[in-house]
Amino acid sequence: MANMAAGADTTAITIRSALYYSLRTPGVWARLRAELAAAGLSPPHPEKTPAVSYKQARCMPYLEAIIREAIRYLPGVSLGLERYVPAGGQRLPSPTTNHHPLARESVVPQGTILAFNPWIINRNESIWGPDAYDFRPERWLRGSTESEAEFAQRLRAMNDTDLSFGAGKRMCMGKHLGLIQAYKVVATLALCYDIELVEKEREWTVVNSWFPRQKGLEVRMKRREDGGAAVSL
Repeated sequence: MANMAAGADTTAITIRSALYYSLRTPGVWARLRAELAAAGLSPPHPEKTPAVSYKQARCMPYLEAIIREAIRYLPGVSLGLERYVPAGGQRLPSPTTNHHPLARESVVPQGTILAFNPWIINRNESIWGPDAYDFRPERWLRGSTESEAEFAQRLRAMNDTDLSFGAGKRMCMGKHLGLIQAYKVVATLALCYDIELVEKEREWTVVNSWFPRQKGLEVRMKRREDGGAAVSL
């Protein structure tokens, strides 16, 4: 029950972010639709709306890139994840220069509370690049001038840094179920409906709280053959 119920808010946050930023960012939604078509998927009969299977969705690298980028850009938990330093203290990585503020002390005493904020970590330009504040799904794909080894190294650094679901023994136990839902819902919506923002230039509002609360995702959507109506997601 906890696995099923606990992830409802965070999964919804991810799905809303994937839709909003894909629709706002030029080329993203069109590329997703093209990937669905290339995979041999076509809009179903108007009387049916079968969900895209997880097996089908996992074979689409650009869909995965959109979901990963949506989670990075607005993690489901955007405040500090507090942890107590265990017995013996915690040695921090050695600083790269003597001007680093931790250059004279690299051990945090036991019992100290450390907080890691996924929103801030996910904008570390040394990991995510100078465009860390931009929504760009392509960062999760191999670049045209990037070797396989270079991409593998960069992807590993991003995966190791991403704390959107926590890490280690404290990783979110609903992570995989939440990702299954996000993949299937976004792929099914993109396949079955034409969707556009009602006001393309208006930004939505995100209220800072333990779960970031999004307001203002208003879209006009229609089935492939139907007339559309404005709805708020």
